[in-house]
Amino acid sequence: MSISNKNYLQGLNSLRFFAAFLVIISHGQLSLIKLNINKGHLFPIFTRGGDGVEFFFVLSGFLITYLLSKEVNKTGTISIREFYLRRVFRIWPLYFLIIIIGLIVLCGLFPTLFHKPYFNFPIWKWLVLYILFLPNLAASLYPMGLLHPLWSIGVEEQFYLFWAPIVKLFKNKMLLAILIFILLSSIWQILLEIKIFQFEERLNGFFVFQKFYAMSIGSFFGYALFHWKKRIQKSFICNKYFQYLLLFAVLIHLFYFVPYANFFLYKFLLAIIFGLIIFNTVSVENTIFKMEKQPLIYLGTISYGLYMYHMIVDYVLRIIFSKFSNVQNPILFSIIYFLLLILMTIIIAGFSFKYFEKYFLKIKDKHTL
Repeated sequence: MSISNKNYLQGLNSLRFFAAFLVIISHGQLSLIKLNINKGHLFPIFTRGGDGVEFFFVLSGFLITYLLSKEVNKTGTISIREFYLRRVFRIWPLYFLIIIIGLIVLCGLFPTLFHKPYFNFPIWKWLVLYILFLPNLAASLYPMGLLHPLWSIGVEEQFYLFWAPIVKLFKNKMLLAILIFILLSSIWQILLEIKIFQFEERLNGFFVFQKFYAMSIGSFFGYALFHWKKRIQKSFICNKYFQYLLLFAVLIHLFYFVPYANFFLYKFLLAIIFGLIIFNTVSVENTIFKMEKQPLIYLGTISYGLYMYHMIVDYVLRIIFSKFSNVQNPILFSIIYFLLLILMTIIIAGFSFKYFEKYFLKIKDKHTL
């Protein structure tokens, strides 16, 4: 998600692209399985889309809290109005555009192509939830198809609905507020994991996937960047050997089937690793995470569009490729599918950024310090 040049941090855009990339190939792999083309996984990286979303959460918490810290330092307070306006102009236009496209595809094209309705429940129910920025609840209750990725946008918007006021209220004790929130959100996830509450399964899924702990961990590293940058740069955390250790841990996660990878404590540790990588990328000049390179910067700039449009492209490709039967070379077929999915998504996201999102970003930048 693009930010103003006033607050540009090196490597951040490229990291966004890698997170989006994990989500895209994960959904592409699911489509190939549904097409009976690729029934297995060569590497876990093709199943790590959820971790890509979690990386987005950590990164989003990191950036927003860093910017809020800058605002407090500069003005002595936080303008809640300006904060929400920035969120509105960055997130809402594309969010609602995707909802409109989803309505057209699922309510119009799907019944025409397959001679049956997509929704077996009243449309107004999920539409109200999406308008109220509760797509994560809608995705837990109903099959949402190509609109499913919007669940994570709902999680972010719900988090920031109260996060800016909390930071403003505790601006002089921001670190304490962050640590308490990490603790409380983590305890909540653990209680959900051990099923201490007897929630209905779909409602339990809604709570599990809120993942506020990931954003609060990101917030801690954003706070650390602003307040302790020079001190941490001299510590082992920014040492090259430690950076290689972080890289090794991520590669193991992406290319090796790690036991217990879906348990909360593992996810918690992974979120901390993500935070450390982000910190090293944006603050260390000679970091091994050299992300400030084209075209990665551009791909990261349009990463919001990559995330939002890829499911639509995936649906179109799945319909087209379903016409092929008796595939002789599933590996070649899969490679072609992935290439088309990635390239078409980049083209559409780039077009959207240039001719649609940029207009609203210019308005957003007027509300940026």
